[in-house]
Amino acid sequence: MWFSDKPVSFHIALVAICLCSTLASAASFEYLYVEANEGNSSGGHSALQLGDEIFHYQHHDSGFIRLLKENRQDFHFQYRFLQNRRIHLSQVEVSEDTLRRLRDHFKLQFLAQDQQFKQLHQLQKDRALLRWLLNRQDTVVGTDFASILRLNAVGLFYAEGELDLQQKGEYIGMVNVKPSQSSFLLGMLRRKIEQYYGQNYLSRRSEQITKQIKLLTPSDWPLGQSMLAIDQFPPAIDSFAERYTDHLSGLVAIKVLMEERMLRPDAFLLTLEAVTPEEKEALERLRDQLMLSLVKSIHSRRPDWGYAVLVNIARLAAIDMTLQLDQWVFVDDFGMDSEWISADELAQYAEPMQIQIDDALSNWTQMREVLLNPGDLTEATYSKLEMSANRYFELLKGAWQPAIRIVGEKALPTKSIVVPDWVVPELTQQQLTLALSALNSYEAKFRQELAGYYRYDLITRNCVTELFRTIDRALLPLSQADVDPSKQAKYSMEESIKRLGGHISAAYNFIPFVSFQAVQAQYRVMTNDILDSYRDQQLKKLFVQSDRLTVSLRESNTLSSTLYSYHPEDAFFIFFTDGNAVLRPIAGLFNTTAGIGQSVLGLLTWPLDDGKNFKSGATGILMSVPELLFFNIRKGSYKYLSYNQFVKDDAAKY
Repeated sequence: MWFSDKPVSFHIALVAICLCSTLASAASFEYLYVEANEGNSSGGHSALQLGDEIFHYQHHDSGFIRLLKENRQDFHFQYRFLQNRRIHLSQVEVSEDTLRRLRDHFKLQFLAQDQQFKQLHQLQKDRALLRWLLNRQDTVVGTDFASILRLNAVGLFYAEGELDLQQKGEYIGMVNVKPSQSSFLLGMLRRKIEQYYGQNYLSRRSEQITKQIKLLTPSDWPLGQSMLAIDQFPPAIDSFAERYTDHLSGLVAIKVLMEERMLRPDAFLLTLEAVTPEEKEALERLRDQLMLSLVKSIHSRRPDWGYAVLVNIARLAAIDMTLQLDQWVFVDDFGMDSEWISADELAQYAEPMQIQIDDALSNWTQMREVLLNPGDLTEATYSKLEMSANRYFELLKGAWQPAIRIVGEKALPTKSIVVPDWVVPELTQQQLTLALSALNSYEAKFRQELAGYYRYDLITRNCVTELFRTIDRALLPLSQADVDPSKQAKYSMEESIKRLGGHISAAYNFIPFVSFQAVQAQYRVMTNDILDSYRDQQLKKLFVQSDRLTVSLRESNTLSSTLYSYHPEDAFFIFFTDGNAVLRPIAGLFNTTAGIGQSVLGLLTWPLDDGKNFKSGATGILMSVPELLFFNIRKGSYKYLSYNQFVKDDAAKY
């Protein structure tokens, strides 16, 4: 019996091994077509999903098209939930090697382009600094300078303009203010630093940084034959403005320690939430860790050490206040550009906002539990706790404040002030003029090359065309990377046919829907799926709970719908037309009429709203006219939905 069974067992095992080997080597990526809707990418959108990362191109106000990399869930939440768009997904079979080449090249492209545009921002900062140094006698600071050159985290300790007044001897300061426990803590920290590095260390370090600032010279912006390549990093340039602001931040950090400076009243969040004895023990350990970290950081050779020290001093003060008051206190970590929501909007979207409050409470509670685990007690963990607290308690303010910040929490507090006229590089007018001239020449060539690679065009260079061009470059054999461009196209086509099953020309597939059809026809598509939008998901739930006809009639229009509430970012419309294609022209006629009506009203209200109503009405007409020809674009949007709700609703489907 043993002899007769052995061959059968052997063959079964062999088949199983072969099958497992085949499955292990199988790979795929997803091509995404996002349906049209009002707003960004109103004609539809395309993206490539490689594992849990999604790459897609987006047109920016600068006139350039940028490659973005997003987490899969974040992308789907943005488009399927907030923008209420269906996503059509095609799973394309490829080898592991092909998937690796695509992933590596898209990541390289993203990182290279990101650095290229960061350098453009550095150029803008350098120009603003040079112009300011040339015109320091002007009493009015230019908007370019005020918005670009700022010192992060300094606003946690000093008000706008306060350092300038101190320098001029005009600042009186706060009188009759009893020193806080936190200021005593900073005094203890200062003494620890001087015990470790020697007496008067902070004064000596301050003098050293002041000398370094005075000796700073502008960046060298060399003109070359070609400065950029689409998938290569730009030449490394040591930004003049960044060196200056880094040194100033360090100087301010030392000043805060020497003055034992307290946090500004608007720099921290005082909650009414009590601290448990276990949490106090954890915070005491974290306070000791921060003290040790600050002693080491003050002597750091990292360029951005000053910002890190300011943030940790602020957190140390917040933790100390928490321990003294037995109530949670946190540094305000909302960005200066945070998005606000008015009390009227809060009342209008009371239900989704309550869900967001519940989500924030859940996250805040979970992070408090994590803090109690000694193995997880780190500055990074505390940063997450800080963010969760800021969000939760900011949302609670909506019950009594006229407006609250709805988006803008950051992992590191960034409350900033304009660079003060405090300590400046000692440069002559001639040096500054020559440096500005060299920078302008470099920037002109830099922008010209950027435009050659990334200038947006509706037909020839959009979110679809650049996706397929990047695929072609990713599949091009390394041995052919430097050959004539006309030959490269041939090699890319051959590789695409071999690796993907076919080739898609960017020149003829610039429309998102058409490109999706091309993927179906050309690539080795394994499966297709349609991922529901938010409204689709909610309609399906209602169809199960109630009579389908009743639900369909009620939810077919914005006037009686229980799923959609109009908000000003959507142009006004009456009927949803993404469902019933046969009746779409009739519904489109009503929507067009509504758009015309809003435009007429907008003309009358122009002096009151700067033409906002008129523009919205014109957009409504533009979105409605295609419906007369059986095409649907607009689907409505949902601005304040819960991310946690999306994850939960989506788990069963995706």
